[in-house]
Amino acid sequence: MKVAIVCFNDTFFDRVRLLKKYYSSKGYEVTVISSDFSHRRKQRISSLEDADVLIETPPYYKNLSFRRLYSHLRFSGKAEKLMEELQPDIIHSMVPANSLCKTMSHYKKNHPDIRLYFDINDLWPEALPIQRFEWLPVFTEWKKLRDKNLPNADRVFVECELFLEGLNANDDYTVLHFARSQEPMPLHPHLDADTLDLVYLGSINNIIDICLIRKITEATTKIKPTRFHIIGEGETKDRLISEVQSTGAQVVDHGILFDPQAKQEIFDHCHFGLNIVKPNVMVGLTMKSLDYMIGGLPMLNSIGGDTEKLVEKYDLGFNVDRDHLDELAQRICHEPTDQALIRRRNMQEVYERFFSEETFFRTLDEVDA
Repeated sequence: MKVAIVCFNDTFFDRVRLLKKYYSSKGYEVTVISSDFSHRRKQRISSLEDADVLIETPPYYKNLSFRRLYSHLRFSGKAEKLMEELQPDIIHSMVPANSLCKTMSHYKKNHPDIRLYFDINDLWPEALPIQRFEWLPVFTEWKKLRDKNLPNADRVFVECELFLEGLNANDDYTVLHFARSQEPMPLHPHLDADTLDLVYLGSINNIIDICLIRKITEATTKIKPTRFHIIGEGETKDRLISEVQSTGAQVVDHGILFDPQAKQEIFDHCHFGLNIVKPNVMVGLTMKSLDYMIGGLPMLNSIGGDTEKLVEKYDLGFNVDRDHLDELAQRICHEPTDQALIRRRNMQEVYERFFSEETFFRTLDEVDA
């Protein structure tokens, strides 16, 4: 059996690596196809760990741009041609790019005996802050590229339950949560009782609610000196730093860190990790949530759906009520130490229960049975 895993975006490669490991464990011959343009770095790359083929793809430099759509279209067309060479028995295609739904469906139509899986890691354009413009043809047609072709798949995987609602899902849809092969990190918290330490991890882009982050830090600095740590880069990073500094909070910029131990040393000194996106953005889970869970760092969360329910049910931190930020600030600034330690353990237990490699593989086995 030959399996082709198609993934445009290098930010989805934690998932790709797990898929490759799973299919390889079944004795399948696995080929991973990706782009030679890194979405994360916004530059060309000559290699990508666990990618077997890199397709030459037009560059783009803004997350929301026509150049990005064009890049997706070119990649998707070339990926279909590559399928003709590889002749896979299974195609496992990440979405986005939405255009892959069209080209992989076209390949399936000409090769009806293959198994086609779509794996939805983001809903575009729903996960973008474009509500005022979602009626424009460019966005409606972009959405149709996905929705019209999803029924052609033998199975549609979604990374969170929230997406089932947005896609009018049926029995051919399966929730396959984000997962990591990483074990939870050892916890050695060193929390400063006189200062509140918050951290934002990940890409700093146009779906992050910088206005809400500023309001949270405004509320906390009235009660306790606040240090705001940043691990990551992005096109709105300068604005985030400026807005947080305007509240009187101290900003500590750690840049990009991939080393788990280096991140953990920061998490051990922080009280909460921020998981904050703009309202009405269709997101149910984020990869940064898994980083926080692995590191045992409780969350301040504004994301609805899956994450909101997990935070509430398993006591993983606080869901942010935008109308009661002063009350939130009082609670997080006066958090009892014993409760903070319980939440850190809760984070890791939820990770092992729902987002571990073992759980990921078990879900795939149930589909493959």
